[in-house]
Amino acid sequence: MLLIEEALRQVVSSLLVSILYSTAAVGLTLSFNVTKIANFAHAEYLTLGAYLAAVLTLANLDPLLALLFAGGFAGLVALSIDEAFYKPLHRRGARPLQLFVASIGVDLFLRYLISVYADIGDVLFLSSRFAQQPLFYLGHGAFTNLHVISITSFVIFMALLYYMVGKTKIGKAMRAIASNPELAMVSGIPVWKIRRISWVIAGFAAGLAGALWSYYTSINPESGWRMLLWVFSASIIGGFTSIWQTVLGGFIIGYSENMVMWFLNSVFGVDPAYKPLIPYGVIVVTLLIRKPPALLR
Repeated sequence: MLLIEEALRQVVSSLLVSILYSTAAVGLTLSFNVTKIANFAHAEYLTLGAYLAAVLTLANLDPLLALLFAGGFAGLVALSIDEAFYKPLHRRGARPLQLFVASIGVDLFLRYLISVYADIGDVLFLSSRFAQQPLFYLGHGAFTNLHVISITSFVIFMALLYYMVGKTKIGKAMRAIASNPELAMVSGIPVWKIRRISWVIAGFAAGLAGALWSYYTSINPESGWRMLLWVFSASIIGGFTSIWQTVLGGFIIGYSENMVMWFLNSVFGVDPAYKPLIPYGVIVVTLLIRKPPALLR
């Protein structure tokens, strides 16, 4: 009986982190589809969203409004980074590998800026004012108000994204660019406008996930960077092109890292510190056995 109750606790906690991974990974997949950049700086959009949401809640702003502000701010940062760095490189003929390396540089640049701010403001380790309140229990697992906010935010975001990608001209243009950017451009699709919209949405998703993460636990300037492995793993499961497979990937990563490591720790005494082996293993296995889908879905 005790084993079942502990398993239920892992199920409840895994639901929360799975939503966070999926939300962030959807933004990464979307931006890669349109721009073909495996954007390492996505990690810092997470961190920026986390810090802004935490600071705003400490200033007594409503946590829901803080979520929107954090997502919007991260979206604007993502757009600004593209305009200042990636787009000029793209116009000079930079290849995906060169843009990938550039994203690592942007990531380090943003991380050190965040670190300087955190050091000056004495917020190297920061906790939001959001208080998790248990609503009911499944075994030893507490289903809290943060679960409700996370699930609601995720469902609304994904519903809007589904409608946009599948039902609007912007979404059709995104899918055309994902399939063949050169043909999309000569067909009269406003590629640069669609690119801007894609970056804003990708940044918003990262900022939203980061804000929810700040409600879940304390944060520091490396919070986004530490989460990036899990986010990339989810996107790799989706082939970096399928939004819905990316969502599935986020849940696979979230549940496997908690449930598998809990099982290994309970049965074999494996230290939970080896948890990163799960996403590493998923990356290796996925790259070996799957073929990425051709279009954004």
